[in-house]
Amino acid sequence: MDFSWLNFDTGSALVFLLILCFLILRYHKQLTFQKLIHIGKIPILYIALWKTRFGLRFMDRVAQKYREAVKLLGYCFIGFGFLGILFISIQILILLFQLIIRPKVASEGVALVLPLTTIPGVGYLSFWHFLISIFVLMLVHEFGHGILARAHDVPVKSSGLGALGLLVPVIPMAFVEPDEKKMAKHSDIAQYSILAAGPMANVMLAVLVALFSSFIFNPIGDRITHPIGVSFLEMMPGYGAEEAGLERGTVITRFNGVETTNYESFIRAAGDPKPGDTVVLGTEKGDYSITTKPAPDNPERGFLGVKGAQNERRINERYASIGPSYFWTKGLLKWLYFLNIAIGLMNLLPIIITDGGRMLKLAFEKTFRNQEKAKRAWSFLASIFLFTLLAAFAVKFFV
Repeated sequence: MDFSWLNFDTGSALVFLLILCFLILRYHKQLTFQKLIHIGKIPILYIALWKTRFGLRFMDRVAQKYREAVKLLGYCFIGFGFLGILFISIQILILLFQLIIRPKVASEGVALVLPLTTIPGVGYLSFWHFLISIFVLMLVHEFGHGILARAHDVPVKSSGLGALGLLVPVIPMAFVEPDEKKMAKHSDIAQYSILAAGPMANVMLAVLVALFSSFIFNPIGDRITHPIGVSFLEMMPGYGAEEAGLERGTVITRFNGVETTNYESFIRAAGDPKPGDTVVLGTEKGDYSITTKPAPDNPERGFLGVKGAQNERRINERYASIGPSYFWTKGLLKWLYFLNIAIGLMNLLPIIITDGGRMLKLAFEKTFRNQEKAKRAWSFLASIFLFTLLAAFAVKFFV
């Protein structure tokens, strides 16, 4: 039996999955289950929630000590939240248009963000980077909701952890549970700010991570590492790079004999290739001879069939002992930034289960005098966005 797939990363994921399964079976009577799809009493797709009072005192203290500042920040969240709804909605409508005219190309940028997979344009998501990033993301998101709720004197009934399961628990979750009935009695502005707080807290965290990386971590990295070349995250099927056997992540150090220490020097060395040109990429594993083909967006331009360029650096010899820790931390910062931005914006997408969906639904209810028309308009828009996402995944995985 071949166990070549089993390494520390996949082993950690399996152990974590087994622990989750054991905890859910052992304490199932103390959990709250929301069965999304079930056959009889057997849940197929479900959410398991462990309700606690974790963090409620902290939310109260922050809300009481900085009540007016928290409220003001929440009011700012509203404007940014609706801008985020508009931005992500436009992106989904563009995706819908592209799915109609070029379905296969449009679906290439769509991916489920899951551990042990390669995310297009970003890279491989290891299990521990995923777990730590998701935990921090959920904590910031839910505490954002909770602190804003308490600032407006909306009770938070519980908080806790959970898991989204497909037969077995797959994705860990966290939650806070504001009193929805009492929240509905507050002003529209208060409700908008509470709903927007979670996604906008994620965006704020992403900005802080980006600032820390740009002004502190990366300058340190530039001093303890040196550039060695450029690599690519994806080899596109049917193009020269894949046909030549170039693998994802291979560090390219030369282009037709010209040294390439980063992506900028790679582009300069590449010049303006035409379809049918043969180029030689030098790597530490040897040379790859690649024949270019017409680019998808410009048939007159030669294309290697690579996507997602990454500048590669190597630790200086004197700092070799901290090399693994440095690169692991660099990866964690990258995923903290990406996941907070991506999931924060996706939470603003106006579909049924998201914060953005609830904000838009509330806006329609307050804008339309006829509540039935408001409900139909919101359901129509939510259905379009949900259909677009499902269609994109269907094209990606089944066409």
